[in-house]
Formats: sequence, structure tokens, C-alpha cells
Amino acid sequence: MLWVLLFIAGLMILLVGVMSLILKGPRLVNSLLASLGVVVLVSGAGGVIFKPRLPAFDVASLPLPAPAAPEPESQPDPEPLPAPAMITPSEPTPAQQPSVLPAPASAKDESQLAPIKLPAPLSVPTTTVVGTETDPLTDTSATPPQTPAPEPTPAPATPAQPPPPTEAEKLAALAPQQTREESAFTKAVSDARTEYDKAGDDDRASVQSSRAADICAAVKKPDIQGWVGTVKELDRDPGGRTILSIALPDGTLVKTWNNAMSDIDDKTLILAGTPLAAAVGKLAVGDAVRFSGSFFPDDPDCFRSSRLSLDQSMTEPSFLFRFASFDKL
Repeated sequence: MLWVLLFIAGLMILLVGVMSLILKGPRLVNSLLASLGVVVLVSGAGGVIFKPRLPAFDVASLPLPAPAAPEPESQPDPEPLPAPAMITPSEPTPAQQPSVLPAPASAKDESQLAPIKLPAPLSVPTTTVVGTETDPLTDTSATPPQTPAPEPTPAPATPAQPPPPTEAEKLAALAPQQTREESAFTKAVSDARTEYDKAGDDDRASVQSSRAADICAAVKKPDIQGWVGTVKELDRDPGGRTILSIALPDGTLVKTWNNAMSDIDDKTLILAGTPLAAAVGKLAVGDAVRFSGSFFPDDPDCFRSSRLSLDQSMTEPSFLFRFASFDKL
């Protein structure tokens, strides 16, 4: 360990001297430091390599104490044998039996004990009845019958809730409540829609004229009373006027304008604050209603259509309407 420390110290002194020589130039102090570092470094390296013995740094080894020998365990003294009984001269001398001293109880095991005689077995008379013997392996008379576990009772199935009716089903349910006039109107429109789908391009204009004639024959006056349908659209414009559209049982729409500019002359929008607006305020989309009002007579559909093209007017019929009253069904 001393040589390692000398080697490290010499290395440090040498580095300090070399650095001083590099930085400050050759001077006496720097040269001495470098020389001293070389000497200490060489001494430490030599000590590490050759490991010379320095008596001044030897540590005297102390003798280790010898382990103490275990003391012998003391053996118990053997018990003295009983003295033989003295025989008086007047009594006859019996024959001497060889005396066997019993072994100490602690020295005996089960193999050295005297055998114990078992009593002789008693004979028990038995009577065998032929034909009544039973096989203990197959006899089930002594085994109680196993009661089968009751099967769990299935829980009653919850009846599935019927799906809500679709819009088409709601409209179809209103068909029996139509007035004669409304029924004739919806039939004319539905038949014309079917015929239009089957007709060619050249014949479709004539289908529209035929439908207009049937509508005018079914509804002789533009004012109607007690027609039925469901609320299809319910909204308000920026001025607070109500926009309303009602679907008839066949799907045909009767509706107001959806903006005040188009409604300047027709006055179909329902003004806020009127009794009609209060009645409409109680309705919601999908409600079934009975209503009254008036169409607008116009060519070529008998009543004014809100559709711009012939195809839309025939396949998606929609008529402009001014509502007058409502009754929720």
C-alpha cells in the first residue's frame, strides 16, 4: 500500500512540475519539482513491482487463541446390584436357579420384550340360508334412494317490446279516419304516382293532366274541412312566423312557404301571437292532427304545387296550403 501511495504522489508531483515548465518556462523550482516527481514515481513503481520488505512497517502477528477442548460429559454411576438373601441353616437349601439380571428399562426396545399371549378365539355358530345371500358390492337395499335434484324453473321470459311504429305505419293508421273528399284526393295522387313511374317520357305530361282532372273532380272547392295527417315539419323563420308541413295518409304534403319573401301574396306563414300560432305551439313533429284550410287553385296541377319540376311534382307531390285550424288526435 505504501508503494502505491508513493507512485501516486510521484505522479502528481511530476504533473505539477511538467505543467509549471510548460506554462512558466524552465526555472529552478520547476525543474526540482519535476525531478522530485520522477524520483518518487520511480521509487513507487519499483516498490509496487519488487515489493521490498520494510521491517519498520511490518505488523507483528498475534497468536490466535487455541479452541478450548470440550469437557467430557460425566457418566451416571451404575446402580449397585441387590445383595443375595441369607439362608438360615434350619431351612432346607432350595435348588439355586440361575439368576438373570433384568436389563435396564432404558436399554430395551420392543424386539426385546417378552411376547404377550393372546386369548384363544371363541367359535360362534352361524347359519347360512341358501338363496338369500346378497353381494355386498351389488346390494342396494341398505343404500337410501337418491332423490334427483329438481330442475331449475326457468324465469318467465319478458315479452319483447314491440318496435315503435314507423312514419309510414302512422300514416296508414290514419287512412280510416279520412273524410270522403280527402280519401278521393289521396287516391287520385297515389294512382297518378304509380302510373307516372310506368309511363314513358313522352306520356308523362299527359299523366299530370289526368291527375289534375281527378284532383279537381275529388275536391270541388279549395276550402277543406276535417282532413287528417301527421306533422312533418315545424319551424320558425327569423320573423317568428311558423313554418308548417303536414303529411297526408298517402305521403302527400300540404305546407306553407318557408320564407317571408315567397309568402308576400299567399299569407301561408302562421303569424306569432295569433290563436292559430297558439294551437300550433302545442304540436310536435310526428303528432297526428285534424286540420282545415284552403288550397290555391292553379294550373297544371289543379292546385298550386310547391315543386318546381314535373318529376318532383308527380313522385313527391306537395301542395301549397293556408291552414285555418288544428285539433290534435
